[in-house]
Amino acid sequence: MPGAGAAHLQESLNVTEPGPKLSVCSIALRDKSAAEAFRIVAEAGYRNVEVFASVPGTHAFRDMAGAERARIRDLAGRNGLRICAMAGSVGAGFTADSEAEREDELSRVKMDIDLAADIGAPLARVGPGAGEDIDKVMSRAAPYLRRAAAYAEQKRLRLGIENHGGSITVNPDHAAALCREVGSSSFGIIYDPGNLFGRQVDYKRGLDVMSGHIVHVHLKDGYPHYFGNDGFAPQRLACTLFGEGKLDIPWIIERLTASGYGGYISVEYEGWHPEYNLPEAGQGLAMTRRYMARWFPLEQAAP
Repeated sequence: MPGAGAAHLQESLNVTEPGPKLSVCSIALRDKSAAEAFRIVAEAGYRNVEVFASVPGTHAFRDMAGAERARIRDLAGRNGLRICAMAGSVGAGFTADSEAEREDELSRVKMDIDLAADIGAPLARVGPGAGEDIDKVMSRAAPYLRRAAAYAEQKRLRLGIENHGGSITVNPDHAAALCREVGSSSFGIIYDPGNLFGRQVDYKRGLDVMSGHIVHVHLKDGYPHYFGNDGFAPQRLACTLFGEGKLDIPWIIERLTASGYGGYISVEYEGWHPEYNLPEAGQGLAMTRRYMARWFPLEQAAP
């Protein structure tokens, strides 16, 4: 587990409260307006929110005018929520064949960084390029990710690449190697043990491999399942309510805490997938909050 490297990362994240903080991804309420989503999140007992900002029409997007960006900050504050991260979706174009396309993608990533800064998010998700070819990512994407990280540092925020199928981050060794190649304290990994587990990757080893580079965490429960050609990732996590799946959530939280991780753990509740047969989002988020109360007591929710 990490030593001085982790301490430097925690300092760079401007984390003052000890231990992890609980959050929730607003993607769980992707069919709701930002106002309604934030209200439901707060009513379920959360005090931190990761804003869904991946496609037009979501809770935030890079084409938003300044007044709308200010409104998102205000909506969060009025519901007693801190915006702790922004879930953007740019970065796949960093492995494009054309240098002009890669430059265009960098422009879009900078727009996402601007959006994150404007809504008050200290971290934004970015893609490490498309595909699982590590050599292509290192030769094409890494130089652009280094430039993106430098821009993020100017804006006083960080970028995180999420463990996810379809990119090199599904391999923890490759994700950590990319972080070393980029070489910036403003660039790290969004650890998603569920995504790794769903792909039948050892998420416990992955945590040890990537520790020291982890800037944010996504958490869901479930078990690996092969869904076949259903329009999404064929091999992935079949999501359950927290505590009903096979992910070792107590181990994850305890290991993160022991490592000195002091960032956010964002609950991902994927109730929009009908094949998972989950309760509707408001109910499911409240049930998840009660499950997480053993580590994050409701009466001591993070400010």
